[in-house]
Amino acid sequence: MEDMTLYQKILESNLVNFIIMVSILVLIFKKAKLGAIFDKMADDIKTSVMTSADAAQAALKEYKEAKRSTKNIGAKKEEILNKAKETASDMQDNASHFLLNEIRLLDEKCDVQVQNNLKKTKEAAAGEIYEKVAALAEETIKERLLDGQTGMELQKRLIDKCIKEIDTLEEIKF
Repeated sequence: MEDMTLYQKILESNLVNFIIMVSILVLIFKKAKLGAIFDKMADDIKTSVMTSADAAQAALKEYKEAKRSTKNIGAKKEEILNKAKETASDMQDNASHFLLNEIRLLDEKCDVQVQNNLKKTKEAAAGEIYEKVAALAEETIKERLLDGQTGMELQKRLIDKCIKEIDTLEEIKF
């Protein structure tokens, strides 16, 4: 085996097979344009990495802004609570004024109603008293006029008094 020639050694060493295989692969890469595909994949990966980096920076920026805004949350909370308390106080004052006004109006209406009822009651009582007094007076007059001599004198005095009253009137209508 030592006497092998260079040609035999090459054939036995699979060097030729390796070269043929590499040549075929190069030919396939050229025909299929696999280099362009690999370049495109590399560009896509690069773009994806750049986009991810930009997104990470934007997220970091938003995080910093959110963190900065959370520092003022206590003050904003107090401001909102104070405004809410002011609004509630104003609403309570308005409601109180409204209720006081309504109470005053109701009191006025009740006073007017009480006055009207009192007037009606007085008029009704006066009417009843007048009727009772008139009835009593009529009864008393009848009793006195029918009592003989005293009744006659009383009638005469009343007639004289009526005549005097008639004389004092300016106009008499018949």
